Amino acid sequence: MNTILVPSDLSKNATTALRYAIRLSGIMKARLVVFHCANIRPYVFAAAAASEEQVTLLLKEEESFKRKKLQSQVSKAYKYLGIKKIPATTKIIVETNPIVVDNILAVAEKEHTGLIVSGTHGATGLNRFFFGSNTANLICKSTIPVLAIPGKYKFTRVKDIVLSSDLENIGEELSRLIPIAKTLKVNIDVLYMDYGVDTKQVHIKNARASIIKSGYQKMKLVTKPASIEYSLIRQVRKYLANHNHQWLVMFTKERGFWDKIFYGGKTEYMSYSLKIPLLSFKKDIPGVN
Repeated sequence: MNTILVPSDLSKNATTALRYAIRLSGIMKARLVVFHCANIRPYVFAAAAASEEQVTLLLKEEESFKRKKLQSQVSKAYKYLGIKKIPATTKIIVETNPIVVDNILAVAEKEHTGLIVSGTHGATGLNRFFFGSNTANLICKSTIPVLAIPGKYKFTRVKDIVLSSDLENIGEELSRLIPIAKTLKVNIDVLYMDYGVDTKQVHIKNARASIIKSGYQKMKLVTKPASIEYSLIRQVRKYLANHNHQWLVMFTKERGFWDKIFYGGKTEYMSYSLKIPLLSFKKDIPGVN
């Protein structure tokens, strides 16, 4: 992984994510790209301008203003971490585009990004965390892994991560997660909440075989009996509460495991706030773009 992209809306939460990404880029020896998408729509300026040339000028002035603000945010983040100057390996980009998430993904592709680190609002529960921010849309749309950092999270060196999986495509999941895990030299718990549906334990046997085949020694399969009386997120939360993991890892898709998490119960995910970073991968589904 050579490049980490940090989208910034210039907020405090973005500063938290930026500081985290700076430390992570040092550990992973990756270059850092910090990007701000100025999403003011052209018609806002059109109302204040008499010609197309004036609209263009106003947009350029706004972009220049935002670039200075982003430069200041990045500089302060480095100084906070004891680094006096922004390293040459850090690139700062500002563009004007009303479609924020698509523009972030376009820049990520152009910069050959291997990981997107994004801040979240994350204070009142999964509903707002996932569906009320640009980070939510990034998680849904991005084919590049997205690491979502809760707004008040303080950096902790990553030593242990948990992959919550339905084990349906565990071989593919491990092939995408292990390169990151190797770089960070972390332990992986593959957490399977067993609802008793797989009576012959086909998925469990396949997961154990995949773990052995991967050759990654710092990984184990953890199975926990699951109950239909409680939402899956509540049961994953209970596991996290009893263990000291620094990241939760999940693979998203349109149907299946991800849905079980979000549609367990409104009270449950409204009362839960994610306290550790979430690393999200988009699961490949045959026939789905």
